[in-house]
Amino acid sequence: MKRRVCCVLLAAALLCAAGASAVPGTADDPVVTLQYLEQVYIPSIYEKAAAAVDTFFTGTYERVQTLFDWLNTPQTNAHDTDSLARKVLSRIGQFAAAPVQIELKQGTTLTVGTGASVRFLSGVAAHKSGTLVDATAGHEAVGALEERHLYLCLDGDASLKASTDAVVTVSGGYRVTLPYMPLYTDLCDALVAMGVVDTYALERESSRLEMMVVFLVLMGARAESDRFTGSHPFVDVPAWAERNVAYLYTYGYVAGTGGNQLSPTRPASVQQTCFLMLKALGYIDGVDTTFATALDDAVRYGLFSRRELDILRGDEYTRDTLMYMTYYALFAGYKNGGRVLDRLIEKGQVDWGAAEAAVNAVTRQRPV
Repeated sequence: MKRRVCCVLLAAALLCAAGASAVPGTADDPVVTLQYLEQVYIPSIYEKAAAAVDTFFTGTYERVQTLFDWLNTPQTNAHDTDSLARKVLSRIGQFAAAPVQIELKQGTTLTVGTGASVRFLSGVAAHKSGTLVDATAGHEAVGALEERHLYLCLDGDASLKASTDAVVTVSGGYRVTLPYMPLYTDLCDALVAMGVVDTYALERESSRLEMMVVFLVLMGARAESDRFTGSHPFVDVPAWAERNVAYLYTYGYVAGTGGNQLSPTRPASVQQTCFLMLKALGYIDGVDTTFATALDDAVRYGLFSRRELDILRGDEYTRDTLMYMTYYALFAGYKNGGRVLDRLIEKGQVDWGAAEAAVNAVTRQRPV
């Protein structure tokens, strides 16, 4: 039903926009026959509308179904329900034929599609991704949005994020993503108790640098890298990670992103993390795995299940996601034998008693 309504609305909009130029003439002197209009022109408009709607919703329902399936299994903890519901809602696309007013809570992300318009009314919001054109000022939007200005999305998707509670009006296709609610606090608690990590802020987007540090942990080289005295050529590395990056660079694990840049704050991804984790476990790039096959290889080598990866990839990549992957990677095996956690205990980097207590405190079941 929703698809049919969208088709009708889009077809009507296309007819209104194209009518005057596509069907010129008068009732007394028609240029196009009624038969052509009814049997060729109008059906072609509906066909284009249907194709546009199909494109807009492609993959949406499959991703929602994956989350619902997980929600309805015993493997889902009761405290996960609210966060999972938020995930589902953030994947439902909507269409406003006429401007609608939307209240955005702090931390909420509004994503609009090609041709959509947004007018920022109150609060504080900032351009997050994609291209938004400030039609009022006549330039591309950068940073904080201006109140009462009209913004247009001309190509692909574009997003803005509310820094405070905010109000906007939207016309066209849009999607609201509510503030992220961490799902894996218990796993982060366990990692902190073992001394593997020392921080939370699980709702924050995770970075390449944090992923690299986890790589060092899984290799059993974090302590060694903390004492490393070598150097690296990058100019954008924070002070706390200088020695870690120098270690990674010296031993050929990182090469930067061009020039003297490492781009440490660039967002990471599930695929990138799987690739680095597999290399940390001793699997050789180009022999045992590649970046392109990292997800399949992570399943093949028993690092994660296919269902786990589907769930993790269905959400934005946050530190919460990284903590999940880090915790369960501790129980993975190296290519040459032995578990990660056992090696960390042998090296004295994790206390056996602390590890036992932390693991026993985790009661969730992994998706299989």
